[in-house]
Amino acid sequence: MHLSSKISKKLLGYFFLHEDESLYFNEIVRRLDEDKRNLAKKIREFEAVGLLSVESKGNLKIYSVNKKFPLYKEYKKIVLKTAGIENELKNALSKVKGIRRAFIFGSYAKDTMDNLSDVDVMVIGEHNTIELHGALSRVQKTMDREINVTSMSQKEFHDKQKDPFISKVVQGKKIVLV
Repeated sequence: MHLSSKISKKLLGYFFLHEDESLYFNEIVRRLDEDKRNLAKKIREFEAVGLLSVESKGNLKIYSVNKKFPLYKEYKKIVLKTAGIENELKNALSKVKGIRRAFIFGSYAKDTMDNLSDVDVMVIGEHNTIELHGALSRVQKTMDREINVTSMSQKEFHDKQKDPFISKVVQGKKIVLV
């Protein structure tokens, strides 16, 4: 099983980020915007090793990620870090000038996220907020997951250290992006 292909990364990245979702094949094709034949081949490959589960409803098949797969947690961690939302956010933020620090916090960082959770991102620096929101909205669309961004200057972040929200974020689990 190879995780290096673009389709593998995209397919698993989507299913790990939406781990409670079950999708028909055509819905997967639509959401990932990939070639049907190549996608079908990858799905069969992941189904054969047990990483994806399939359920038949009539003549249709419904696919989902198999959370009971022996290496589920390890694969999820690797895929999300290298091809999932973390990687997408790092790439998007690297194009926005003036960002000093950025990190994911909240349910995603704590690994308690569910299908309805958004991804919380804190961005600190002297950056253009319109440019930042534009970059993040593209990631939001690509990953089909809402991104909730908290953006502030370094001075504002420093001045708010005693604010209960900032204090909780600073002391909580984080995934560093920048």
